[in-house]
Amino acid sequence: MFIRSGDQGLVLDAGTGLRRLVSSSGLLTGVRKLAIVLTHFHLDHVCGLSYVPALPVTPTIWAPGLWLYGQRSEELLAPLRSAPISSSEPSDLGGVRELQPGAQSIGGFQIHAREQRAHWAPTAGLRVGDELALITDTAYDPESVVFARDVTHLLHEAWSCSANPVAESGDATAAQAGQVAEEAGAHHLTLMHINPLLRSEEELLADARAFAPRAQLGHDCASLRLDRVPLRSSGARRSNNQLFAREEV
Repeated sequence: MFIRSGDQGLVLDAGTGLRRLVSSSGLLTGVRKLAIVLTHFHLDHVCGLSYVPALPVTPTIWAPGLWLYGQRSEELLAPLRSAPISSSEPSDLGGVRELQPGAQSIGGFQIHAREQRAHWAPTAGLRVGDELALITDTAYDPESVVFARDVTHLLHEAWSCSANPVAESGDATAAQAGQVAEEAGAHHLTLMHINPLLRSEEELLADARAFAPRAQLGHDCASLRLDRVPLRSSGARRSNNQLFAREEV
């Protein structure tokens, strides 16, 4: 997911969608500083770092190594950033810094990070001001409601449907994503981190809409709404915030 505010850019997680910043080069026009914040180190969330050498601006990578795993993030990412996996030198791929729990300023954005333990390995929930919250790779957690309280746009994992849950001990269903959005008072919900083996995305969407009637499925290069509208309302009150966001699934 790519967020832009003026000449500052922010990417949340680095999956295959990071290629869009290469193929759609205009997205980074005028961006002087770029930060990539990782929720954890599973391959589907870091494989996009291979596109970093092709970016027009060298990013700084923020990751929760010391915080969640007791090991420096630079060490955890080293195999992906050096031979024989990478043909580039680590120094050409941007610095690696440690993501901290709680509130912090990253590249001009106010980020709040929260530990999520209900997955196969610990992950970080991320919130960008009051505009966006990213909750992925975690089973349903009531604390997610507190974390996403009154956020404008919630991006929540929806790995499976509640009628046929898959890996529910470590991944949330679409209904649970909708439940978090409704109870948190989020104004928009986008479902992401969807099981690629799922037979019907429409079934997934219906599952979430039982709680959040305007829930949407995330797609590459889809712009995210930042107007503050109750999930069950048809009215709209536009925000003056200039934050721009795209989701990459």
